[in-house]
Amino acid sequence: MTSRLTLGNDTNNIFLDLLQTGRANTAPRSPHESRLMCACNHFQAHIDAKQREGRGTDYLKRLFRTITQKLHFTFYRIEEAHEVGMTFELMNSRGKELSALELLKNYLMYWVSRNVATEWERRDITARINKAWKNVYTNLAAWDGDAHENQCLRVAWTLYCAHTPKYWKGYEGFKSDEYLPLRNFSGARTKEATKGFLIRFVDGLAEVSGLYASVMLPSADSRLPKQAAHWFTKLHRTKNLANFLPLMVAARRAFHVGEVTESDYVAHLEALECYAYRVFLYEEKRSNAGKSMFYRLGNEVFKGNQTLESATVAVHALIRYYSPEKSFQATLQLPDDWYYSRHCLKYTLYEYELHLLSTEGQGRAPKLAWSDLVDSTIEHILPQQPKESSRWLKDWNPGQIEHCLHNIGNLVLTQNNSAYSNFEFVRKRGMVGESPSYANSDIRQERRVARFNVWTYDEFAQRRVEIATWIGERWSSQEAKVVDASEVDEDSDADEYAEALVEGVS
Repeated sequence: MTSRLTLGNDTNNIFLDLLQTGRANTAPRSPHESRLMCACNHFQAHIDAKQREGRGTDYLKRLFRTITQKLHFTFYRIEEAHEVGMTFELMNSRGKELSALELLKNYLMYWVSRNVATEWERRDITARINKAWKNVYTNLAAWDGDAHENQCLRVAWTLYCAHTPKYWKGYEGFKSDEYLPLRNFSGARTKEATKGFLIRFVDGLAEVSGLYASVMLPSADSRLPKQAAHWFTKLHRTKNLANFLPLMVAARRAFHVGEVTESDYVAHLEALECYAYRVFLYEEKRSNAGKSMFYRLGNEVFKGNQTLESATVAVHALIRYYSPEKSFQATLQLPDDWYYSRHCLKYTLYEYELHLLSTEGQGRAPKLAWSDLVDSTIEHILPQQPKESSRWLKDWNPGQIEHCLHNIGNLVLTQNNSAYSNFEFVRKRGMVGESPSYANSDIRQERRVARFNVWTYDEFAQRRVEIATWIGERWSSQEAKVVDASEVDEDSDADEYAEALVEGVS
């Protein structure tokens, strides 16, 4: 079967399958293929519904007549082949907005048709673009919508074009005279040099999309070592990956091609996790703190202008810039409200549980999965609303309650929050064999609380010091020269942050 309509090579095969048989012979591997299948399924369901109503044959006849006799088309002949791309962009600007990737692909093909002289080379480069975009869509098929496409494209821009965040202008940035001009060729940006950059970027974008998918979905990457996967899991739990993405992609590539050892790669991931915890979770700095520095490091590692080991040292220096070691260690010793910052609290207590299991539980898997953590899995040992006649109010004075209630020393992960209610400590603590109770819990940190016979300020202070000491050791930054303020482009980060707020994306 032949069709007068031919789609791009990333969707044409599945399109022909649907025309011939009404079903695809292979699973969709890109958002475009998924949309074609959804459209086919939608119309098939519509026709099936008409048949169930007993109107199938008549309806199909009327539908056939409408399609073949009543549809009208406007035929617009484009005299110059290189004008096809811009006409496509103009016509689509009035309907569903095209993604940045779709617009860029169209612009690249337009550039080729306009600036590549020989037909065979135009075909070759166009085929190269189509193949690259097919790979990109396949690599990003795990996610719906344009968000990951745009984010992946931005990573590629950072690695191949400009690392300074404020220079990112989306798709429009590629059309500037500095990168892919249509006609203003001068200086180092000759037509031939621009063509070379276009080819390098097209091939590079396909590679970056695969690395990006590996970073964002590490469980699907069979080449990732166990220890690296371990730290990737933690990084994803912090929910603060955006700043790191260009550097993480560059590091993944460096490790994949054998430029760095596994131990150096793992040490780098550890440094990023330490930054995410210290700067974003604990210090609660703005979500783009350090972005300009991380983007520069990613660009330099990718281009071979800096080793991953030196970039790791720079990450530790940046940690100490935003979260000075002395200040971090000192604030840990103060009774503070951890409960208002739930994500930091959950992450800290979960990591503490993993630590206890590795040192006391023979490396057993945690009984409480990370995905199970909600507000109700956090237990106040000294309850938030003790009864008037309870021993709690005899053992604790109002000032102590105010300062200690929501501190991490008084908080513990649990699966039995509602069962504990605001009972006395002796009831919560329980005895071995008595359930539910701290003493009989599958969660290690609850069992450690059961070591205490009572729960007064003294016991609280002892536990708080234990946990604070562990936190200080767990997220201690390696000794490194502190970053000079002039090295951190906070103005650029602030400008972008303000733009994001205006656009409602932050």
